[in-house]
Amino acid sequence: MRVLRADEGSGVLEDLGVEGVHVGEPDELVAIPARSRQPNPGRHTPPVASASVEPLQPTAPGPGRATGSGPDAFERAEAVLTERQRRAVDSPSESLCIVAGAGSGKTRVLTLRVARRIKDGSAEADHTVVCTFTRKAAHELRGRLRLYGVPVSTPASAGGVPGPGVRAGTLHQLALTLLRRHALDSGQAPPVVAEHRYRTVHSFVGDPAGASAVDLEIGWAKARCLTPSTYAGAAAAAARTAVVPVDTIVAAFDAYQLSLLRRRALDLDDVLIRAADLLGEDPDFAERMRWRYRHLSVDEFQDVNPAQFRLIEMLMGGRTDLCAVGDPNQAIYGWNGADPGLLGRLPGLVAGMEVVRLDDNHRSTPQVVAAASAAIGSSAAVPPRSAAADGPMPVVTAYDDDAAEAEGVVSLLLEHSADGIPWSEQAVLARTHDQLSVIRRALTRAGIPCRIAPGPESPTGGPRAGEVVAGTEPGRRAGRHASVDGDAVELATFHRAKGLEWTSVHVVGLEDGFVPIIYAASAEARDEERRLLYVALTRASRILHCSWARSRTMGNGRTMERQPSPWLASVARVSRTGSGRIAPRDAGRRIAEIRAGLRR
Repeated sequence: MRVLRADEGSGVLEDLGVEGVHVGEPDELVAIPARSRQPNPGRHTPPVASASVEPLQPTAPGPGRATGSGPDAFERAEAVLTERQRRAVDSPSESLCIVAGAGSGKTRVLTLRVARRIKDGSAEADHTVVCTFTRKAAHELRGRLRLYGVPVSTPASAGGVPGPGVRAGTLHQLALTLLRRHALDSGQAPPVVAEHRYRTVHSFVGDPAGASAVDLEIGWAKARCLTPSTYAGAAAAAARTAVVPVDTIVAAFDAYQLSLLRRRALDLDDVLIRAADLLGEDPDFAERMRWRYRHLSVDEFQDVNPAQFRLIEMLMGGRTDLCAVGDPNQAIYGWNGADPGLLGRLPGLVAGMEVVRLDDNHRSTPQVVAAASAAIGSSAAVPPRSAAADGPMPVVTAYDDDAAEAEGVVSLLLEHSADGIPWSEQAVLARTHDQLSVIRRALTRAGIPCRIAPGPESPTGGPRAGEVVAGTEPGRRAGRHASVDGDAVELATFHRAKGLEWTSVHVVGLEDGFVPIIYAASAEARDEERRLLYVALTRASRILHCSWARSRTMGNGRTMERQPSPWLASVARVSRTGSGRIAPRDAGRRIAEIRAGLRR
């Protein structure tokens, strides 16, 4: 197990792959070198680290959207808010819970609210923290805040001092900043952060599949603030299932913790727990930090786990200046320790908290939202609705086998490309990473560039996230859409697709055993699987294709007969039925025609 000092600079910590509860989806901690700063417990506290931001690309005007940038960008953005969006932005309540559905413009509303408070003096930029769960989301938050004229803290060069302004980053970044600050104030060595938990666990367990299961269970346990001695009882109460015996998990968990202790190291889950501990153990330190970080906003609150919420509570220290933004219909990380019911309970936990609901989806057509609503069914906490223009009916298609499904997707991708939809505005989503393999091979044969986004099931397999796979046979290119320009079809798991959007989305492999996943045994787990399907379908803004295969060749090479997902019938009732028949000769002729047209 490699261990890293938290003052080794940003380049090292960027390798840690932190993304809160989102296992297998890389993110980075951008650290300010701790040894470049002098302790000053009176006033100065290092901020949550921020990355530099490129200007946001202009977008088409719409509800809650404004074009351009500059001094009046905030006023232009505010002028086109809907009534409910404006209420969330302008609410005088210090404590606010924004229940924001898919496509409701929540990021815009959150950043406008932060900007409004700073502009009217109800909050100070240097004392404002905005937390989210991914580096990409934090990047967008910083970009929007800059667009609205808000000063945003930027990292310092070596030996420098971080700039003033709003701190925007992940909860892990905030926790690590607190640990570094405490170490500097107390004259201790900075915290040591251990990376690659899976590798260490594998050295104890041996079997790769078993090590992966144990790694997942340790992460779940730490998200719940459990120890090796308390894991078994809590896992039984939560009806956790794993491919290895509980005794094996407990033994490996204990050995892993001992290995950290010998190295005097923390892993990234421990960073959250230890930061909260310090706030509880050191009243003077807690007072300084609560003064430093007095205005707190947390995005994606439906994904907050108990360890993260404990840190939030300890940092607030009884104060109520909190803006929480989330969507209970997109709570999809309970399997990894998140508390999907916390968002709903929050108004009862924070005194005087106002609740504002943003239910209108301004991104997806009514037809797409109807299909997604049918999929989530009675599991929906808030019935979604669309405020976008009409579009085509979604299509549900049954194919004879997974190879035919892949060829059908290829044909549709090429047709949409011929209609002017760029590759990068098209995506293929599946429940598991392995399901995407046959799709990728079919795209490669057809010369369609694709971008692989590894999902939680295979955190280290395949190309890195965002890597463009040429998708062409030797010596061939995909017409005018060359992979070198980054224009590529995205292949992603349902989990990885969360927070993203495309004009056209193909949701494949909608079969029982995948959707819901076979190990989702409890009612809570199946409800989460329905919410996960809802997330996948609402990634489409206009065109939605859903499909399944009557037979599928599994990862072990065995061909199995399949049945549709039990939730697909509801989607089919508000969709058109695809033919599912693609004659190989006709498909080849159609692809040749499209390619010939593209070359012209």
